[in-house]
Amino acid sequence: MDNYSYSSFEDLTPRKTNTKKGDISISEALVGFEKLRISALTKAATISPLVKEVTIGPKSPLKKDNIVVTKHSEPFEDTVNLLQDKIGEDLRYTLLLKEYESKLQESSTELFKNLVENMIANHADATQSYWKKQSDDSKKKTLDLRSKKIQLIKQFKENDNMSVLEKVKLDDNKCKIINRQTIENMNKILEEQNKASIRFTSITASHTKICICFNEIMLTLQSDPLGKDILGRYLDMINNIISSMSAIMDFCKTGEITDNEVNKSNTLSQNIENIYQKVLEDIEYAKKEDEKQKELEEIVRIQEEEKKKQEQALALTSQGKKTAPLFYTEKNYNAFTDLQNFLMDYENKYKELLENSNLKKFRFDCQKAVNTPVNTLSSVSGSHMKKTLEKLANLLRGEKVQISDSYVSASQHPQGINYCTALLARKIVRQGDLLVSSNSEAAFPLAAVTTVLCVEFPDFQKLLLANFHMQCPYLVPMFLPQREGQTDKEFYLSRGYTYNDEGVVEKQDKFLKRMSGVFQLMCAIWIAKPPSFIRATNPLGIKCGWQWLASFINLKPEPEICATLLHDFFNICGFEFYKYYGKQFTKVIKLISTDYLKILQNIDEGGPKTRLEVFLQNVLHTGQIPPPNGLLPQNCW
Repeated sequence: MDNYSYSSFEDLTPRKTNTKKGDISISEALVGFEKLRISALTKAATISPLVKEVTIGPKSPLKKDNIVVTKHSEPFEDTVNLLQDKIGEDLRYTLLLKEYESKLQESSTELFKNLVENMIANHADATQSYWKKQSDDSKKKTLDLRSKKIQLIKQFKENDNMSVLEKVKLDDNKCKIINRQTIENMNKILEEQNKASIRFTSITASHTKICICFNEIMLTLQSDPLGKDILGRYLDMINNIISSMSAIMDFCKTGEITDNEVNKSNTLSQNIENIYQKVLEDIEYAKKEDEKQKELEEIVRIQEEEKKKQEQALALTSQGKKTAPLFYTEKNYNAFTDLQNFLMDYENKYKELLENSNLKKFRFDCQKAVNTPVNTLSSVSGSHMKKTLEKLANLLRGEKVQISDSYVSASQHPQGINYCTALLARKIVRQGDLLVSSNSEAAFPLAAVTTVLCVEFPDFQKLLLANFHMQCPYLVPMFLPQREGQTDKEFYLSRGYTYNDEGVVEKQDKFLKRMSGVFQLMCAIWIAKPPSFIRATNPLGIKCGWQWLASFINLKPEPEICATLLHDFFNICGFEFYKYYGKQFTKVIKLISTDYLKILQNIDEGGPKTRLEVFLQNVLHTGQIPPPNGLLPQNCW
């Protein structure tokens, strides 16, 4: 039998595969069959008068010898056999051709149907209406194509015209091209729809931001008494943003969304966010100005009260009566005693750790974990400061900290964290005496790290203040008088003096230097600004320094120490305070340079008073205060 292969519905042209010698094509076979059929019918017509019985089929005789012929028996028998063979061969090839046609038709229809179904399944959600129309068109085209193919197959059967096959192939290729173009068009439509959806989502997000910011602005302004004045500055801009955004949203309902609308909505949302930030800044600034005004009024009020008290004291003195000088305020003294009580209670929390001799190595490791980072701290780089901060913070959290070649964790003992916290607070204050007193620039990196620790560890902050007040009582501020029955040593110790092993009190120059170092460290903490990675304000910030100044200048001045500390304050804090308080700070400087120095001049003629007087006069003359040496840059971290 001839070997033929059919690759697809569009290829109905029989092709030879591995043709052996003597094989013929279907076309040649069909031509031969036609000729054979005509020849057989012609011969059958010739011999039909001689045949009296059925010769083939189920009703034919079992044996050929029963067939009666009158003459030409052998030629007739050959003709019958030839006719049977040819007709059987014709039928076999016809059935084979129909079988191939049926399989090919089923395969092509199923393939096309699967293609359409897959296309519909993949894109049904996004383009449902479009797919319905395309599906109807595809079905119609499929029916038309099938009708054309059937017609062409019939034509092929009738006349074996090769051009018909070529036309089938051409139509099928066109169908494939149309289907491919349809898929491409639908993909483009889906892509545009996705882009439009993304654009609309972005616009909706911008609209939501604008609504949220508007509500926040209105709530903020309504809740603040200064809100009305601030609202008037930005009301027109806010209304323009809202109206513009509303126009964009209306356009989205009817028009085609483009990137232009997206960019406009993003710009509008950014503008209202900027307005919101400006509103917050304006409110904060207004509050600060209000606080500054109140603080200045408070200073003036206290100063006036002090003048009255001094006038009354002079009047009483002239009458022969004695009056007690003002050594501290009740509020500040109560705060001092509260911190000292807190310090005593806190030290009792790790008393057992101190008394246990078996924990000597643990205590030594804790001391080393505290002292090593603090001693090596400097402003050499922001990364170095951050690394030191992380070590100290991890220690106070109870995490493992490396010391030399080993590790220590304060949480290894139940009282270890309390011990390390108190140890660190004491160590930092001692650095004012040991380090800052001889190198004032060392105060700034130490203050920066200390400020961040105060933010995270409130107990550390209280312990720090308690140690500062204990080392330098003038930071309370208070000038404790010598009580009746109090020894000189007890009195000097209450004023911050120290005694050596021989019981000799500290000399005045060393005392002033040590007090200056501790005080300068506190000043550096007042003006320290937390780094950008800490979202919190300095809990011991510039307002604490302002409160100290207001309290200090209302106490009765004492020689040397008062002038020394005021000079240190203006030298370190003056630059930041002048930027923050402006004209109000200038008023305070004028007040000190006149009234305060008048009182101080009667009791102090030393170098500190002269330095303070020259400094203040220079500030008033130039209208500016230079930054201190060693002040850290804004973003040093």
